[in-house]
Amino acid sequence: MKKVLKVLENKNDSIEYIHCASDPGSLDAFIDYDAGIAMVDGTAPHIMDPGYPGAYDVIINMADCWDDSSLIQDKNKIISLSDTISTCHKMATSCISSAAALLESNIHLAKPYVKYDTINDFIAKLMKRLEGFKTGREKKRLLSAVSVGETVFFGETIEALSNSIYVIPDIWGAASHALLSELHRATSILSLEQIVCYCSIRTPDKIDHIIFPSAGIAVTTANSFHAKEDKKHIVIPDLMNSIPNIIEEQMSLHLNKTKELIDIACDHVKRAKLLHDDLEAFYVKAMDFSKVDLIYERIIKEIL
Repeated sequence: MKKVLKVLENKNDSIEYIHCASDPGSLDAFIDYDAGIAMVDGTAPHIMDPGYPGAYDVIINMADCWDDSSLIQDKNKIISLSDTISTCHKMATSCISSAAALLESNIHLAKPYVKYDTINDFIAKLMKRLEGFKTGREKKRLLSAVSVGETVFFGETIEALSNSIYVIPDIWGAASHALLSELHRATSILSLEQIVCYCSIRTPDKIDHIIFPSAGIAVTTANSFHAKEDKKHIVIPDLMNSIPNIIEEQMSLHLNKTKELIDIACDHVKRAKLLHDDLEAFYVKAMDFSKVDLIYERIIKEIL
């Protein structure tokens, strides 16, 4: 994938990079809009079967490059590692699900104190700024992930696609949920081109960021998991009324427990990554890279 990308990057093509949530330094896919192609890692945990084999989807079978006898020789180790990695991911998922439930409780508790009139006024003004800009497809993306030992946030994507960035400071989630849900509804009616980015802990129930590339405008959430602090950003203030102390104490307890759960999930993902590196070593050892080079030559010829 990286070798193919290098050729496409030299052509200055418009490329979207899709990173692995469990290893942000690795790519799971890319989309080249100029060449009209995408390349995707279709193996677990994101298996993709071709919908239109040959006519639209082309399978790149790297298993043809393996020495099966080498893998069979290490079968027991490979099975053990694979099963342990799967268990790590299941434990991480359990922690994330529990964290999501606590965040949902906080949104429910904070909802009565949201200033909906202020939100509606902001949306009305923003919709005027968006008038006349490009209509098109809506893209659904993640800009953050519970990853290897930490939560990762690709805030630079927002910076690259936006000149005006509106920030919603919102540790409880209710104000950003109300504003971005209504903004998404309003802009979808007009079919405005937009990139809708969901909360990685509560996908697809909560939107955290919306980018309007043709307008160069983004609305983003700043919270305990991804902060945005920059002078050029426009902070949207006073979206919440005062919350009673007893309710705020309960929400603080939920938020602290959420952070603990996410930290544990990150540790599970980190262990899975270390084990995956060990697993990958068996396949690297069994791979005939001269055959890989032949596949690359065929693919790049088709693309160009």
